[in-house]
Amino acid sequence: MTEKNMLRKLLTTVVLTSFSLSVFAQQENTPRPLAEKVRTPVGEVKESDTLRVPMITWGGDMVTLLANGMSTRTQPDSPMAKAGLDLELVLQDNFDKQLEEYLSGESPFLRCTIGMCNQALDLLNKDERTKPVVIYQLTWSRGGDTLVAKNNIMQVKELKGKTVAVQAYGPHVDFMTTLLQRSGMTMDDINIKWMPDLTLSPDSPPAALQQPDVDAAFMIISDAYGLTSGRRVGTGKDGSVAGARMIISTMYARRVIADIYVVRSDYFRDHRQKVKDFVDVMMQANDDLQPLMKDLSNPKKLALLEASADILLGDKTATPDIENLYYDAQFVDRAGNISFLADDNFPHRLGVLNNNIQDAFNQIGLINMHAPIVAADWDFSEF
Repeated sequence: MTEKNMLRKLLTTVVLTSFSLSVFAQQENTPRPLAEKVRTPVGEVKESDTLRVPMITWGGDMVTLLANGMSTRTQPDSPMAKAGLDLELVLQDNFDKQLEEYLSGESPFLRCTIGMCNQALDLLNKDERTKPVVIYQLTWSRGGDTLVAKNNIMQVKELKGKTVAVQAYGPHVDFMTTLLQRSGMTMDDINIKWMPDLTLSPDSPPAALQQPDVDAAFMIISDAYGLTSGRRVGTGKDGSVAGARMIISTMYARRVIADIYVVRSDYFRDHRQKVKDFVDVMMQANDDLQPLMKDLSNPKKLALLEASADILLGDKTATPDIENLYYDAQFVDRAGNISFLADDNFPHRLGVLNNNIQDAFNQIGLINMHAPIVAADWDFSEF
């Protein structure tokens, strides 16, 4: 992260934590299941030549931007346009909002992690039309998500009896349950402070870590840099937290957070070819992105970084930050999608992740059912 953008991040954190501590007292001890929280009626998918497709702030979404001509609207000579598709890409990190548009029919797509999709399992399965179909895996998190702790906590097992902040309904809930399980603990062994926001908010885990009653917090790596004085140990100055350190990230817990695209089952049934074309272009764009990011002299690389920084971070000068997000992701190619969606012998396949996540989420009351989340039955030889 550049010095300029690191400073911007630190200053933002300082401003946010100047809010009253009463903000944190308002958080729920246990978040309601999304089936109780999101009340949007199910509608038919809006008929339009333009597909509304959500994105989130993550390096993997550079694939979608490259495929769309480095713009939120499909450009004439882009791979999506050449496939006959017209997309409106919408940055939407609020999963509640994504779900509302998905259920109402504003968009047939969800852009989420497997854990986020499972948190909405009861909600998505209420109606046959909205049952999720996983069509494509973008990435695995490879260092982009982390657990930051203070008070001399050095290992996950030392969190027993401690208070841990995490975003409710966000991408880190299954990361948390997996780490606890691997350390021989359950959710009952820690006190959870559920936060509504992921980042850059007084209601987010990074801000919660600055409160004396919070011992650790799950967050994206860019927030962790500021709180740990540049990935070292927080000094307590310039917005850092005294003694804060990253104790584990997805660099050492890979194959946990899988980023995916999901479509409604009715849309997949009625527009299978259009969905297939979308996935086909995404696979091609992934293959194009990897050599492009290694080509230091290619002006297209800088153009992509600037466009991605502008769209995903709101600052086209934050190209080093977006490049860091790229390297925090392990991109999944055609072979990786086959393994994840269609290989019954792959130990980290969709079905295995679903089963493990659903067991944990049922225990803590986030969902009240077990149900398969199906993968698209692609014939991968056609791609």
